[in-house]
Amino acid sequence: MKHLRVMCALFAAVSTGPVYAQVPAIDLRGVDEVLTVEPTQVMVLGSAHLTAIDGLEPRHIEPLLDRLARYDPTVITIEGMPGETCEMMRTYPSEYSAAIENYCQDPAPFRAESGLDAAEAAARVRTMLWEWSERPEPNERRQLAAAFLAAGEPYSALVQWWRLDESERRIGDGLGLASVAFLEKRSASMNESSQIAARLAARLGLEQVFTADDHSSDRVLAPYGDALWARMGAIWATNDPASKEGYVQSGKDIAAGNIFAAYRFYNSPETQRAAIDNDFRKAMNDSEGTQYGRAYNSWYQVRNLRMVSHIVAAGATKPGGRVLSVVGASHKPYFESYLDLMHDIELISTDTILN
Repeated sequence: MKHLRVMCALFAAVSTGPVYAQVPAIDLRGVDEVLTVEPTQVMVLGSAHLTAIDGLEPRHIEPLLDRLARYDPTVITIEGMPGETCEMMRTYPSEYSAAIENYCQDPAPFRAESGLDAAEAAARVRTMLWEWSERPEPNERRQLAAAFLAAGEPYSALVQWWRLDESERRIGDGLGLASVAFLEKRSASMNESSQIAARLAARLGLEQVFTADDHSSDRVLAPYGDALWARMGAIWATNDPASKEGYVQSGKDIAAGNIFAAYRFYNSPETQRAAIDNDFRKAMNDSEGTQYGRAYNSWYQVRNLRMVSHIVAAGATKPGGRVLSVVGASHKPYFESYLDLMHDIELISTDTILN
């Protein structure tokens, strides 16, 4: 009994004592100071979502592809949802219905044509890539494209489609009418995942792009409903309208043939700082009522942490290689900060290709 009283007294003393902020004992950024192998290089290319730019054509993007090809990435990641994540979310429709509708391609028509379910398609992709020859036959590329579609990886299917000679882009080997129609439509889609990432991958002889988006994090927002977005709208309304002018001008720059000016803007420290100041710094200081802004801020951090984990996993397929991550510009400061904590990753500035 005496020992119990002593322990209780010690606990009370500790629990009522002063509380100090903790500084990490180990700074993970310094772990790779003793790295004796070549680091994996990562370049984060912040981008606008190109579908929002009127009049955009592939010819406007071609000069950027030429510069990116000089970096010669061995791995390319995109802001697209992994098929496995979409499959998981479909088992919880009450939690993820909006994310499924907005960010996950319905694979059912493609699975019907290839005869592969999700698990079979994922296994087929892994096995085929592991056993891939240096000169695959056209029927093998069609089979792999069909497997990618069934696995919920449409942009990697697009890479295989573009690696085929035009005469070989046809129905067969698991690609049916729906699959071919989808690939032809996606080929013309002016978004950065297709026209920058997938097109560059095909040009460089890569077999896939790695999907690195995450909306499983949307579960953080689920309890709050529309009230959260109403509050965020009020927070965003306090921003200076002039803060949007750079994005408007960047769209004009691209359409006028000056894509490098636009991408220098997207990737500049000033643009990244403005995104933090006008959005996340305001949200994290939301003190009204339910503090919706803080929930929003937590969601975005969770999303970016999970996205970066996908990039690290993709980079692990080519240790010591060169990763290009194509992503919406507001993710760039988070990506670079989180990646800088990783043990064997070296960040490469986009100034290398944009200036």
